[in-house]
Amino acid sequence: MPPAGETAAPDTPRWEQRAPAERTNFFDEQTRRRRSAWVLAGVCLLIASMIGVVLSSVVTPMLLLAGGGLAQLLAKLGIAPGTLRAASNGLGHWATTQSANFGLFIASLDRVKGLGDLGVTAAPLLRLAPVAIPALVAAGLVWAVLRRLSLRGEGGDLIARVHARAPDPHDAQERQLGNIVEEMAISAGVPAPALLLIDAPEINAAAVGGTRGSATLLVTRGLLDQLDRDETSAVVAHLVASAGAGDIRLTHAVLAVFQTFGFFVTFLDLPFRWSAWRALGGLSLVSVGLRRSPEEIERTLLLIEQGMGADAMPDVDTLWSVIPSVRLRKILLVPLLPLLLISIILRVVLFLWTALFLNPPLGMIWRNRRYAADAMAVQLTRNPDGLARALSRIGESGVPGGGEGREYCFIHGPPSRGGFKERRTITTSLHPALARRLQRLGALGASVEQSRAARWLDYKMIAQRPGPALLVVLLLLLLVPLFGVLVLGALYLTAIVITMGLAAGLAIAAGVLG
Repeated sequence: MPPAGETAAPDTPRWEQRAPAERTNFFDEQTRRRRSAWVLAGVCLLIASMIGVVLSSVVTPMLLLAGGGLAQLLAKLGIAPGTLRAASNGLGHWATTQSANFGLFIASLDRVKGLGDLGVTAAPLLRLAPVAIPALVAAGLVWAVLRRLSLRGEGGDLIARVHARAPDPHDAQERQLGNIVEEMAISAGVPAPALLLIDAPEINAAAVGGTRGSATLLVTRGLLDQLDRDETSAVVAHLVASAGAGDIRLTHAVLAVFQTFGFFVTFLDLPFRWSAWRALGGLSLVSVGLRRSPEEIERTLLLIEQGMGADAMPDVDTLWSVIPSVRLRKILLVPLLPLLLISIILRVVLFLWTALFLNPPLGMIWRNRRYAADAMAVQLTRNPDGLARALSRIGESGVPGGGEGREYCFIHGPPSRGGFKERRTITTSLHPALARRLQRLGALGASVEQSRAARWLDYKMIAQRPGPALLVVLLLLLLVPLFGVLVLGALYLTAIVITMGLAAGLAIAAGVLG
């Protein structure tokens, strides 16, 4: 093949020709990625806030009942009875007012005959807006606690699942790998991360940890055995750059968002499944410091995160089997059936919102960070070809056993293939397409083949094979209405959850506390 920058010979097969790439330098690439990250972060924050508003229809009545009930209990115990009863009555009055505002909002919807009539809903909707405040504040507090616990966990679950070990001081390759890690950390101006080895044949590596100063690199023996020094240095440089740029903290922050959703769903499931009690009980223990090990913290957070999964659907019979009388069991369950229905629908709504609306911009943020770390790795090694070759080898491999579900921690990996059960939170692959990463490295000076960095739309190929191209177009046209149906379904279920949550929850809170 001709040297980089020259045109391929006419007789060179088209699939071996180098893809044209607009040249750039690693400083400009990192600046561009940082700017994009701010825009995408704002989009994610907006969508997460909208999901919080949906949650508020269920969470706010729960908070009112919990706060008012606690106040009444303390009053009966003789602790400031007058003040606490007044506070409980105040919460009940507020619930009554908001229930009336919700009724006015529903009545205003009956007067909407077209888009021009939506203005009639503005006033009642504005009066109803304070309902979201308690839930959003509570969600923010829960997120902060879960993020702090996640940082304390330091990726202990992944380290345990892949059976990572310390480097063997008598192994020359592993000692040399430790030297490369220190060298790249010095070049990046960050503390040297710890190093652990995974005895697996796959070619891959990951970065985990809690803070910028406590990162840990997990490197497979397959990578150490099959990549040369330049390729290994490029992989280490990418991971060191990623840890130094705060990608690990970003991972914990994103997981804490999904764990916050799982926390409230788990709280709703307390009357229906034992695992909800175990999850919240374990969370209480790690929050107060009675369980301190990273493995226990990560295990507890995983239970909370699994609250949104299909395998966490309420198992009523198992929990209520402690009541021997079937008739008594049914009598006691009847008042809880609306809560059970809300819990199931809310879980579906959260999954749809995260899959359709939140995951795409989150994936864009993470892919953006991968491009930035690639550019930083080129800056540290001054060898874009080393990283390009390493990514090509890694792309043909996969994540080691035990890394499924956390493939985004690795430098590259395929998405989980466990269906809805495995994709309870992050439902799409967060890694950029390998061809796209290689194309960006080509713009940074790497020698990249056309087959690895082809454009997504090749007009010459379409002209040569119009039949398959037309079939692809027809399939895409079918996907558009299907996506529209999914969005409408998500919005319809959202309306059901909000209506049931506010109508029933505020009415119950007003009746109990008023």
